[in-house]
Amino acid sequence: MRLVVELSSEKEFSVPIHYNHYIQGFIYNSISPKLAQILHDYGFPLEKRKFKLFTFSRILGKYNANSSDGVIAFSSPFKIIISSVMKQFIQEIGEELLRKETLRIASNVVSVISVEVSDFPIDQSKIRIKMLSPVTIYSTLSSSNGRKKTYYYNPFEREFSQLLSGNAKKKLKAFYNKDSRGEIQLSGQNLSNKNEKIISYKGTVIKGWMGVYELSGDPELIKIVYDTGLGSKNSQGFGCFELLGRKGNI
Repeated sequence: MRLVVELSSEKEFSVPIHYNHYIQGFIYNSISPKLAQILHDYGFPLEKRKFKLFTFSRILGKYNANSSDGVIAFSSPFKIIISSVMKQFIQEIGEELLRKETLRIASNVVSVISVEVSDFPIDQSKIRIKMLSPVTIYSTLSSSNGRKKTYYYNPFEREFSQLLSGNAKKKLKAFYNKDSRGEIQLSGQNLSNKNEKIISYKGTVIKGWMGVYELSGDPELIKIVYDTGLGSKNSQGFGCFELLGRKGNI
């Protein structure tokens, strides 16, 4: 399930260019303290991982970016997509957003114009998608001196799709306690280095990719990543995508 949240601000809506954690905080503040604590502290554990099982888009709208000041300013109205496999999570956010006259994101006071709920069934084994926030997948490697290093894969590497597929199966297992023998495959369409995005999240550098892709494979795995996000670090604002050719996404 997902929410399409349309917002406005009387003044120019201005945030740091690397704003993911502000949107994440806005989301956590829009659910009950109990659910927020469960997700933040425990999530849905599987093996050594704790999956939060939600994701969100970049801020969608007209903007001007000032790289020298490190600020990006959006014109009203603008939108944020919030997606999760947890119905309670989506319901609590929707009710909270509709209940309050004004909300705060970073130093901005915003008003809710509309909140739309959607839940698309996916029964196709091949779809075209557009990333609404960068997709990222990585491995933690050990160097010769014993120090750990994070390696971010790119869509031109074979491991990219392999790890995305394994990640999707873990999410299915974590939430539904269900194993899958299926796979998914992600193929970029007309990608270039311009599609790579480098994001700083609370001081940590994360590399991800925007763009249009063909996503194929097991529809059940496609559905779980549509709801929870494709790849890693979804609850930090990565891996949210829309289905191209399907009305009502944005």
